[in-house]
Amino acid sequence: MPVRAPWWVILRPRRLVDSPRSPGAVVLWFLFVSADVFAQVSGSASLLSDYRFRGVSLSRNRPAAQLAVAYDDVSGWYGGAFASTVQLFYPTRELQVVSFVGYAKRLPSGLSWEAGADYSVITGAESYSYPEVYLGIATENVSARLYYAPRYFGLDSDVIYGEINASQQLLDRVRLVAHGGVLRNNGQSAYGLRPDRHILDASVGVALDFDQFSVQLSWVGINSVNTLYPVTAPRNKNSAVLILSRSF
Repeated sequence: MPVRAPWWVILRPRRLVDSPRSPGAVVLWFLFVSADVFAQVSGSASLLSDYRFRGVSLSRNRPAAQLAVAYDDVSGWYGGAFASTVQLFYPTRELQVVSFVGYAKRLPSGLSWEAGADYSVITGAESYSYPEVYLGIATENVSARLYYAPRYFGLDSDVIYGEINASQQLLDRVRLVAHGGVLRNNGQSAYGLRPDRHILDASVGVALDFDQFSVQLSWVGINSVNTLYPVTAPRNKNSAVLILSRSF
């Protein structure tokens, strides 16, 4: 769900696969499985060494703080909001707020599917707001999502983003997490430049889970800095990202 997250923000209740939030996308962000017998409200607070959204730093390669809350109904409906500090233009620090709503269902085979929508707003830059719709499927350790946005970060340019997230238990409290994504735009000029039509991002990392806390260290990479995001900071193609999260 929005988040991905990537990130990354981690919500533990009814979590199927972690979406390594910026080491794998904001994406926004949460995937829930309709298997519990009661509704739940859950959330998380996180500190990140760098807020990487779909491979691109939205915090000028600096630390960021994030907060998320979600309501997960027994019927399969869910909704919530996510907020993160961002720094698109030096030295101004703004806030990105994403609200989301969707429906998820587990099939008898164990496969789950979901459909939903989210809306992203950046304070002080209303032109950067944009809506998305998404579809997703997941198994116990792997999830995939496909997003569509009719406009993107203030551009009248439709965008499609697809991602795959995986999590594999290594030890009792240690997991290997991985993410891969591709963003496709219609090739229009962005902020005086013509961005690459296809942007690939990926991450791999290790997560340590405790009762209410988690620590994740990931290596995040992107194939090009010629993107359509309004970021004026030095845009490193690769970066290590440390995330400290507390769920509640």
